Amino acid sequence: MTSYITQESLISPSKMKQRSRKKTANSSLQSPVNSPSRIKLRSPQESRDDSEVSLIPSSSTPQKSKIVKSPTSRRQTTPRVNNSSKFSVSDAFKDTNTDAMMEAPPLKTDEESPRSKLQKKLLSNLRPPDPSLAELLDVLTDFEQTSLLRRVNACGAIKTLTMHKANQIPLARTNGVVPSITSVLCAVNATEEERTRCINALMHLCVPEENWKLVYMFPQTSEALARNMADKYPQIRYAACLATSFLAKKNRKDLVVNRLLMYAMARVLEVDKNGALEAMGAQDKKVFIGARACVLKMILHLSKNKDVSTALARTECVMSSLVSIAGTMELAANILCIAIMTNLTRHPDNAPYLLHKVPNLVATLVHQIESADIECRKCALYGLQNLSCASNCRQDLANTPDLLGNVTKAAFQHDHPEQQISALHTLKNLSDDPFNLVTMTNTPGCTATLLALANNDSAGGDGNKKDVSTRRVMAQYLACDTLATLSHWLLTLSTTRKSKDSGGSEGGGGKGGIDAGRRTFKQHTWDAWN
Repeated sequence: MTSYITQESLISPSKMKQRSRKKTANSSLQSPVNSPSRIKLRSPQESRDDSEVSLIPSSSTPQKSKIVKSPTSRRQTTPRVNNSSKFSVSDAFKDTNTDAMMEAPPLKTDEESPRSKLQKKLLSNLRPPDPSLAELLDVLTDFEQTSLLRRVNACGAIKTLTMHKANQIPLARTNGVVPSITSVLCAVNATEEERTRCINALMHLCVPEENWKLVYMFPQTSEALARNMADKYPQIRYAACLATSFLAKKNRKDLVVNRLLMYAMARVLEVDKNGALEAMGAQDKKVFIGARACVLKMILHLSKNKDVSTALARTECVMSSLVSIAGTMELAANILCIAIMTNLTRHPDNAPYLLHKVPNLVATLVHQIESADIECRKCALYGLQNLSCASNCRQDLANTPDLLGNVTKAAFQHDHPEQQISALHTLKNLSDDPFNLVTMTNTPGCTATLLALANNDSAGGDGNKKDVSTRRVMAQYLACDTLATLSHWLLTLSTTRKSKDSGGSEGGGGKGGIDAGRRTFKQHTWDAWN
């Protein structure tokens, strides 16, 4: 009896393991992993035999053997576990994680975003391609089984199809065309010939205005454009910049907040960094300069929009690139660069950020006041005029080296009335801050220029007499207004000190009945003889 109890105690752990294994096993009645029947199922020949046997209906065959020998039973394990009342703890955790993923807030937010809804609406209306076009797209994206020559020819065929204006709108609305092109442009192993032909095909699809919103909505479009805008091959870079400039006209908000595209634009702007253009050939240099001009025009278009002005001004990579290249490019590109800075100053919320967070931007505008080009000088003065309207920027502007001196010189240029009026507006705005009184009066020629303009009756500038007279009157008024403001601060300072010295309250009469605001015009002598 004792030996029987000992033997039973030795066997019971294995039985307990079998019971726990049965509880945690799937309800599909599969054999254990190390069972002979499981190993036989892995043999291809026996799998074929078992599949043939399972297809023959036989009532004598037990149900268990059919399930074990059927190769499809292993794929049906998970659904059967979900329908069974007995399931393992790991399966329960899997179900819980799946539910948590389905209820995650990011997925819900993305589905409810307006851009996601618009993207689904546009992409759901795409029509399927015909068999020949579908075969062409398969060749285009098959990098493993298709030869390089066939892929290059397929890219050329897509480029040829998109060149025709009649095909540009239908192809953009055909399922698989734009994704296939962008997948080639994003592929690391794509050759120069493939990318050149595909970026030209994408550029052709971006030409019609009806495609501007749709093409940008495809998932890989922005990445494809950003990658190829920073490409070392000039033709690829120029085509990518041109395609992006088309899409930017209807996707301003999405484009400005896209970091990949902004970094790519900054890299295009800094193409001549460390004298890189000097080492290029004449043809490549011309194409790179054209790509930079294309990006400058695109950023200028974005800077004219009030809704994206604040986001663009706070894009550090673009702003630092604009400041670094200003004054180092050809005249046409330099005008675009200064005009972008001027447009960004039009938004009142940008003034403090541009002054304090963008290094050397104000210094660049001050330097451009002395530029040989009239448009550069005018844009620089307009930018400083806008910045001087912000009350929390006036002291820093007045203390900027050479700012008051260059603005004073511009205020005395009668031959350029627009620059003169803008310079006088800037001086007037700066004079509104009492702390700029000493700075402005100590600037050589500032007070003298204002006095001369206030007493100037000569008609300067080109144009008819009526316009010249109007500009002269405006210049006189601004000069007088600036002098009056400076005089007001002087009077306020003297009145305050006189009131304090007389023992009265500030700004009012003293205890001795002295009116601090009244001018006495009395002369006091020192031991003078009558």
